[in-house]
Amino acid sequence: MDSVIASLPAQPDADLMLCHEHGIAYQADRTQLVAYDRAYYDKCAGYEGQQIANRINDARIELVARWYSGPVCDVGIGSGEFIKRRPNTYGHDVNPVAIEWLKRNDLWSDRLDQFGALTFWDVLEHVPDPAQYLRHVYLHAFVFCSIPVFEDLNAIRASRHYRPGEHLYYFKRQGFIDWMSAHGFLLLEWNDHESRAGRDSINSFAFNRNRWPR
Repeated sequence: MDSVIASLPAQPDADLMLCHEHGIAYQADRTQLVAYDRAYYDKCAGYEGQQIANRINDARIELVARWYSGPVCDVGIGSGEFIKRRPNTYGHDVNPVAIEWLKRNDLWSDRLDQFGALTFWDVLEHVPDPAQYLRHVYLHAFVFCSIPVFEDLNAIRASRHYRPGEHLYYFKRQGFIDWMSAHGFLLLEWNDHESRAGRDSINSFAFNRNRWPR
């Protein structure tokens, strides 16, 4: 559980805890989580090459390029499409199938702190404790990410992004920005390019670590 979110006042709402004041919600019971395995990898691979996937990855590459040009580690690679499309990009994952692909292609890294930028495309909402990755971002390094955003925490279950056992956190846009700030990150940019490419209620963000969290 994220320590920042765990400290917030929350209202129970069936399987969710709603932190209305801070624009964040989270899944309370985490005893049954989805498996990140061959089926999950194959599902991600099934999106590759589609027109919407191409537009999304173009937007992601452009977002990174506006702020940073060096080597990147993509955390939570899906099927590796972003890595395949952006040069000088490596990966880290928990899915054994993704790990095998990365190692076979000499793209695996478990040294996140050696990169000037980490990317988290549709990842942070899946991770029980995102700080396990964010703590490796050194001072003045970058984080680029995409994540579902919600206008109303009371409407989470009406969204296609409500995925018990898979999406563990839900954010309003400002709630996400404030949460990243609590972890020591300054917002540089946000945009809705992925939504305009055809995805539902997805925002993308660029952050820079400007301090260590208290």
